[in-house]
Amino acid sequence: MAASSASHANETARRYASALFDLANDKGELATVDADLKSFTAMAADSEDLTRLMESPAFSREEKAKALQSVAKAAKLSTLFVNFVATMATNGRASDISGAASHFDELYADHRGVKRALARTAEEMTAQQRQKLEEILAKAVGSDVELETEVVPALIGGIQLRVGSTLVDASVASKLERMNTAMKGA
Repeated sequence: MAASSASHANETARRYASALFDLANDKGELATVDADLKSFTAMAADSEDLTRLMESPAFSREEKAKALQSVAKAAKLSTLFVNFVATMATNGRASDISGAASHFDELYADHRGVKRALARTAEEMTAQQRQKLEEILAKAVGSDVELETEVVPALIGGIQLRVGSTLVDASVASKLERMNTAMKGA
């Protein structure tokens, strides 16, 4: 039941994101709305009170709509975004705002022809390493690449790289695991 509920929420967030994307595109405000969504989700991630407001059933839909509108206006976010947040809250979907932001971000990246990549390394990459990796990836995928990095000390060394659904695991931890598996089979 929980998986069905989660997939329903995911689909709901996707539909709201698609509607917002179409409206922002029509109004020529895609970049603005994308920035607003990122700002708002960052605020929510940093504020337990804002997260509680969006997720708690203790607040009515109207209370959530008013409060979220006030927060968005105080943060000087666009009118389109303020109305979007109010609509989601009024429709009982305030808890789906972060999911909608994520889906909107995907739509916006696709619209711009940008591929997303995630590089996991045992230590922080230098700016030069990051730039070189972005250049290599851009050539490999034939489009601009937005690279996100993550430090995972358990990798020991090397890199795990994900572009779309493709994962390249060249980490030391992975190589050791493969060696261990091979030795057990010998």
